[in-house]
Amino acid sequence: MAPTVRLPPDFDSEYSDPDSEYSDESDIDSVFDNDGHEGSECGSDETISEESPDDDEVDFKDAVNLFGGNTHPPEYYQNAVKDFDESHYDGQDYSPGSDILLDAIEDTWKEFCKVVDRDPKASYASLSIAILCNFFNWRLNQKVNKDGRKLCGIKKKSSLSTYWKVFRLCVERATGDKIDPKLNRKMHRALRDLAKKHGLSDEKRVNRCMTIEDLSEQIQTTLSTTEKSFQLGEIRILAVLFLLLLAPAGARPASILRLRFGDIRVVLARDPEGGAHNILTRFTLAFTKTYLGVKDAKTFTVPENFFDPSLFLSPHVYLLGILFRHQVFKAPSLVSPDKLDILDIHEGEKELPLPLKKEFDDCLVFRRAFKTLTGYDTSMDAPITYGMMAGWIRRIGEILGFMYATIPYSLRYAAANGFDQSGSFPANSRIVPRSSVANEHDV
Repeated sequence: MAPTVRLPPDFDSEYSDPDSEYSDESDIDSVFDNDGHEGSECGSDETISEESPDDDEVDFKDAVNLFGGNTHPPEYYQNAVKDFDESHYDGQDYSPGSDILLDAIEDTWKEFCKVVDRDPKASYASLSIAILCNFFNWRLNQKVNKDGRKLCGIKKKSSLSTYWKVFRLCVERATGDKIDPKLNRKMHRALRDLAKKHGLSDEKRVNRCMTIEDLSEQIQTTLSTTEKSFQLGEIRILAVLFLLLLAPAGARPASILRLRFGDIRVVLARDPEGGAHNILTRFTLAFTKTYLGVKDAKTFTVPENFFDPSLFLSPHVYLLGILFRHQVFKAPSLVSPDKLDILDIHEGEKELPLPLKKEFDDCLVFRRAFKTLTGYDTSMDAPITYGMMAGWIRRIGEILGFMYATIPYSLRYAAANGFDQSGSFPANSRIVPRSSVANEHDV
């Protein structure tokens, strides 16, 4: 039997040609040593066997033998146990948005402690009903923040209750312990008294509905109104696209706003009835809640329209418009929509993929406008935030004269209602309120 061989570096490159009859063998030899290998053009068996092994491989084997099969000596783990920081795992994991809210309330607590001349951290450990009642009474009396800007204030009893719940999380984060249950019960009574004293409303938010007619009016007004400026026509189109992508998916609005060009797939699909080919677009929502661990990405197929034969409610029109606007298609000939008509699908295939340029994979679809010397342009990396989009949608609802302010979550609630009723998540999920009965005019 020939001795174990180690092939020289240029062996693989010599036989890596796919047309060569030796390509399969060279691929195997590049991974494993072949005991049955006999003389080759690279030299004799004796010459190859005398080649010195890689220095890094020798060092690794020596380290493994030296430390009893492990890559580190016992002292490494002894010191690691001694120096381990357990406090890093004491706290609860929160989303970035929740952390911002907790930090804001903690800053308010520090301001109050300055007023009453108390240490903030020490006060967490010695909370009493007296200090808590006065803290919330002080907060309700605040009209401006520390920067002198006017505060919106707490106007509803439910908001005060939420503020108390978040404050309890601040205490738990600072001390590692929850508030005493007896003190918690006392605070519920104190909050009722404070709500009555400051005249807080106990009216609950109505369950807002959005029918197909409402969605149609919202989009038409967004496109045509002069009472709301969007700085760029592209931003106006993105405001419409946001609604049309949110409606069928029922996803979190923030995940739609984080959509990247790399999350979009466009294909030319064969019509099963033998008609003209159709454009099919899919998008994958990878940016859902991930602070508790990575979730499986969900892929949605964008419907061609919402029970409307026109292109007015067609997400394809707006999405393809954005793709052509930035010349995202990889094929150099796809520079305008009319170029799609000349494409054909290979015989025996059902779809023709239309890949996008790789350099756009991490580029956001929903990007804000910024001022330039000549006007406005689309930013390359600054995203449209949820607050910005929600403000635009609410403003359009005010222009339309809707009884209740329009919010993006109206569409999310409606899609969830459609899921509750059907047990599936079709692309044309009904856009109705949870408490309403669907009718033929609702999506």
